Amino acid sequence: MKANNTLTVTAICGWVADRTPNRSITFYTGLFILAAATILFGLAKASWVLLISRLCQGLSAAIVYTVGLALLVDTVGRENIGQWMGTALSSSSFGLIVSPLLGGIVYAKAGYMAVFGMALGLIVVDILMRLVMIEKKTAAKYKPAEAATPTDGFYGTFTNQQTPNHGQTDSSTPSSKPQDDPDNAPLLANGSKGPSHAKGKMPTILILLSIPRLLAAIYGIFVNVAILAAFDGVLPLYVKKLFGWDSLAAGLIFLCLAIPALTGPLVGKLSDKVGPRWIAVAGCSMTAPPLILLRLVAHDSMEQKILLCGLLICCVSPVAADLSAVVEAKEKTDPDAFGPGGAYAQAFALFNCSMAAATLFGPVVAGALVERHGWGVMTAAMGVFAFSGAIPAFFYTGGWIFAKDSW
Repeated sequence: MKANNTLTVTAICGWVADRTPNRSITFYTGLFILAAATILFGLAKASWVLLISRLCQGLSAAIVYTVGLALLVDTVGRENIGQWMGTALSSSSFGLIVSPLLGGIVYAKAGYMAVFGMALGLIVVDILMRLVMIEKKTAAKYKPAEAATPTDGFYGTFTNQQTPNHGQTDSSTPSSKPQDDPDNAPLLANGSKGPSHAKGKMPTILILLSIPRLLAAIYGIFVNVAILAAFDGVLPLYVKKLFGWDSLAAGLIFLCLAIPALTGPLVGKLSDKVGPRWIAVAGCSMTAPPLILLRLVAHDSMEQKILLCGLLICCVSPVAADLSAVVEAKEKTDPDAFGPGGAYAQAFALFNCSMAAATLFGPVVAGALVERHGWGVMTAAMGVFAFSGAIPAFFYTGGWIFAKDSW
C-alpha cells in the first residue's frame, strides 16, 4: 500500500517542488505527514485507520525523497555530486537494511509502542535539523551578486547570470550592465530568460522520460533496490528454514548487506573523478556473481553460514549521481526546456517512482520464484537481473558512449 501510494503521487510532488519558491516548506510538509502517519500506525485499532496511515506514509515518502534529493543537488556543485549522492543513497540503503533489526530489538525489550516512539524521535530530530537549514538560493539573497553566482551555472537555482570570469567585476562583463537592459535581464532558475516555456511544449516528465541517459539511471536504481527488497522478502524465511534461526539472528544477517551500502560516499567520490559510467557498470557486474553463487548455500553447516555472509557482503551497489547531470546537460542544450522552476525535483521524482516500483517488484518476484522453483533458481535470476543493469549503464550513463564528451 505504501509503495503503491508513493508510486502514484511522486510525480505530482516533484512538479510541485519545482514550482514552489521554497523547497523547505514542501519538505516540512512531508515530515509532518510522516509524523502523523507514524502516530496513526501506532494507535491503529481498526483496519481503516491502518490503511490511512499507510497512505500517509506513502505520501510522505514521495515528498521527502523527492524534495530532499533536489535540495542536495541545489546545494552541492557538479564536481561533488557523486560523493554526496552516494552518501545520501548509502544512508537510505543502510536505514532500509538495519531498521527491521532495530525495530525487532526494541520490540522485544520495550514493547510495541516503543518502536513507534523511536521512529517519532527520529522524525523530531529531522525536523529540528531542517529548522537550521538554509536553502542556497535563500542565502544568495543576502550575498553580493558575484558571490551568489553558482560555479557551474546550474546547481543552486539562483537568479543571477553567470559571468565568464567569476573573479572579475570589470564593466565589460555582462553582470555589470544595467539590470533594466532586456539583453542582460537576470536569468531564471534554470538559466533561461523571460517567462515559462512556451505553450505546446511537452510536459517536463515526458521530456525527462524521452532521455535514454535518464532511463538508464533510473533502471540502475530499480535493479539495486529490487534486489535489496527481494532479500527483505525471502532471506529471513530461507535462513529460518535452513538454519533454524530466530528473528534476531535472521535480522542480524542483514548487517552483511549494510556493509557494502556504507561504501556509497567512497564510490561516489570515485565517480566524480573517473566518471559515473564505469562505476555503474562495475557495480552491476560485480553484484551478479555473488548473487548467482548464493545457490551454493543449500544445507546447515558453519561453512555454509560463513559462505552466506561472505557472498552477501560482496554485493555492490551502483550509484545514481548521473540523474542530476542529465538535467544539467539538457538545460545547457535547451535552456527553455523545463521552464523557470527547473526539473531537478521531477527527475528525482522519477527516481523515487523507480524505487517504489522496485519495492513492489522485488519481493513479489523473488517470493514467487522461491516458492515455485526453489532458492537456486531465484538467486540465478537475481544475478542475471543485476547484470542487466550494466547494459544500459555501459551505453548511456555519462552520455552516449560514442559521443565525444561522454564520461
